[in-house]
Amino acid sequence: MSSERPDEDADADAFAGASVLGLVLAGTSTTIFLVVGYPLKMIDSRSAFTQPLLDAGYVFGAITAAVILASAAGLLIRALRSSRRTTPGEPGAPTGEAPVRRAGLRTLDLASFVAGARRAHLREEWAAILAGDPGNGVVLSSRRRLRYAIGFLLAALRMRLRDLAAPLWMPVDWLLSAESRTRGCIASVVGAQILYIQHEDGLHALVTEGWGWCGGCAITLRLFAGRLRRLRGIELASAGGESADE
Repeated sequence: MSSERPDEDADADAFAGASVLGLVLAGTSTTIFLVVGYPLKMIDSRSAFTQPLLDAGYVFGAITAAVILASAAGLLIRALRSSRRTTPGEPGAPTGEAPVRRAGLRTLDLASFVAGARRAHLREEWAAILAGDPGNGVVLSSRRRLRYAIGFLLAALRMRLRDLAAPLWMPVDWLLSAESRTRGCIASVVGAQILYIQHEDGLHALVTEGWGWCGGCAITLRLFAGRLRRLRGIELASAGGESADE
């Protein structure tokens, strides 16, 4: 049993690495094709070059979704197989226990497997929570332990999803980490909108009505960037620090 576990951990790590690599490549391709294709379509909707870019972006977007689903399904299948391989001599083996208690222990094993080898310490912490504190009169019922174990499984799934999505946040964090880059991105989007309105409706429409849409877009993007900074925990350097670095 002990000789099989390193091989299983290596296979799980290789599968997770391949999933992350496929997700990064497909997600990056989707972003590039769509980010380039939509502004070109706004500037010239009749261009024969923009539609293939958008089609490629849609294809890579579908591939990204398929990789996410395949990764989640693969993790669950491997975890279910691993949770069924319990040696009767191991501590906490479910032999002779009630069905609900066995389900709680298997769910705990499943949660530990999904969390990954990097978070192996969580298995002991979660098991200690389920064991309670009999010396102080804290004893959990089998059903309550099962509910806790299901909560641990959901937490492990969220951890793995964050691991898979982390590479996709890297360009966003890079963009938001400097005020100059954020302003440049907003200016590019608003500039593309100005070009589109001027090309489709003319300068008169841009001056009389379009300026309101462009201003609203700039304000919305500015607020959205600030909201994302707070969610991602990004703090900008002070003006004095930026000037000193420059």
